[in-house]
Amino acid sequence: MTPEPWQNDEILKKLKPYSLIVNATGFGKDRPGSSLTDSCQFPEKSLVWEINYRSDLKFMHQALKQKEENFHVEDGWIYFIHGWTQVIAEVFHIDIDEKKFSRLEKIASDIKNGSEKQRRFV
Repeated sequence: MTPEPWQNDEILKKLKPYSLIVNATGFGKDRPGSSLTDSCQFPEKSLVWEINYRSDLKFMHQALKQKEENFHVEDGWIYFIHGWTQVIAEVFHIDIDEKKFSRLEKIASDIKNGSEKQRRFV
């Protein structure tokens, strides 16, 4: 990461198609914003990964605005849920299979998205 967002844009311009671009900075999690400007251009056919899962997630939203440019945007939320469930499984000696994981992910997403529904996990 460079001191100025426009400098990061310049680096991004030089990346080739099929690149992996990850926001592993504190921007969008510990502090609002992005390490890129709104005029940045993500390379086509690349994977853009927002590793953060809370706050304004501006980096992810910048990528989503360009998604029709033929690349994939991955939200850090599912990565967070995966890590969280692995700890729960180990601490409580629970097998969290794909079906349980999907259910937990749905419950967590409902809460994250402000759903008022109460669910019970058995």
